[in-house]
Amino acid sequence: MIEAKTQQSLMVWLINFLADTFGNSAILKGGMELRLLDCPRYTNDIDYVFVPYSSNKDVCKKVVEALHGLPDMKVQYTLNTKCLRCICEHEGIQVQLEINVAEECESQELSTASFARAHGQQGRIIRGMRFDIALSHKIAAWNERELVRDLYDCYFMTQVLEIQPHIPTLKQRLQHSLIRSGARTKKVSMSLKEFVEKLDAATSGLTQTMIENQMRDFFSPEDLPGLEKKMKIGLKRLLNIISEERV
Repeated sequence: MIEAKTQQSLMVWLINFLADTFGNSAILKGGMELRLLDCPRYTNDIDYVFVPYSSNKDVCKKVVEALHGLPDMKVQYTLNTKCLRCICEHEGIQVQLEINVAEECESQELSTASFARAHGQQGRIIRGMRFDIALSHKIAAWNERELVRDLYDCYFMTQVLEIQPHIPTLKQRLQHSLIRSGARTKKVSMSLKEFVEKLDAATSGLTQTMIENQMRDFFSPEDLPGLEKKMKIGLKRLLNIISEERV
């Protein structure tokens, strides 16, 4: 029986369900992984890496069949070369799952307990992407799409959680960056030095107005005042860490 009356409670229910069903093959990543680490930024979807798989088709049938087997759950899905995307709806509440695959992905134990208890559910131990690797991917994600919410996640992981990026992963992502420019995407190889210069300029140019315009849907109103100053402190710390690596 699905015990979920809100989107957030449905999200944690699905996370526990996927862990029960797929075990260590289901590795949580992205904003929801940070939510389980008490990050206050809201997220409306759940991102996963499924291992060890070489094709999204390999997991599509298994995941969709598992979701279709749930009582009162409506499932719509799309599959492309990038990911499997499922819209799960229970009693009018929708949650999006986005799943991609990898032959391997380093992970670590993560608990849903605090988030689950806040929504009247039982917690469990799941697998989450190893935090230093997750930070490197988040940094690279900002580099490619330049969203303020990615900068916030980088700040939170660096300043609040005191995580340092896994530099080999970051270098690899930078060498194969897919930079968005309007409706086009181009492949770019970037050095750490070039990236530091880009992030430094973005950090200096960050304003409270930018944060409020782009982040109001992801935070409670009381969380936004003063966020510019906090983010700049954390991002400057991140810049120092990366700069030391390129010396």
